[in-house]
Amino acid sequence: MVMGTSRRGRPIVARCFGGKQSTPGSTLLVVGAIHGDEPASAEAVWELAERLAAAPQHQSAARVYVMPALNPDGLVARTKNSASDVDLNRNFPSRNFVRAHAPGYDPGPGPLSEPETALLARLVDELGVDAVLSVHAPFACVNFDGPARDWAETVAAACGWPVRPNIGYPTPGSLGSWLGVDREMPVLTLELPPGPLAAFRPPAAAALDAAVAWCGSGALPPRANLNIP
Repeated sequence: MVMGTSRRGRPIVARCFGGKQSTPGSTLLVVGAIHGDEPASAEAVWELAERLAAAPQHQSAARVYVMPALNPDGLVARTKNSASDVDLNRNFPSRNFVRAHAPGYDPGPGPLSEPETALLARLVDELGVDAVLSVHAPFACVNFDGPARDWAETVAAACGWPVRPNIGYPTPGSLGSWLGVDREMPVLTLELPPGPLAAFRPPAAAALDAAVAWCGSGALPPRANLNIP
């Protein structure tokens, strides 16, 4: 289904799976291609949707929204940033948002100034999202924010990539800073290796499948315990 549109009017789509046996507090959002120069992230998330559609008996008990590309303009242009040259992963309304930035990391004029991030922020609340899995590249690791260490370790065991609580540099205005740190929601950033998905498709699929299964296992904290205004 079309959830919204990008700066250039391209559709931002998502598919919904599972949830028939879920209890309140078990909705996962999986999102790829926040950065348009990471096409393997979009492909890996798209293939997750295809696997869930092809084998509904294996769908998670959690409700899972799968969004292959938050930044379709960048994906088409093969650029990291959005069509307005904003790094979407610096444009979220976290407490550490700052306008000062290194070249290539423009956070935009203010939090949620971009239609893509404004859409995601709206969906987090409208859909009752309890956990987010964001797929990036190229560090080949499992990064986490908020109460997600157990989730990260489960995913790392499935794919063989290490858990890294810190990506190694500041990420003001990032999705993890906003939802994981500020709102205390479980957030995973699955960092794929560099290059095309074909070079690491099996571990990527194992990581995504394990992430979905974990959320369907009842391990998510109740939404009432999250720091959500």
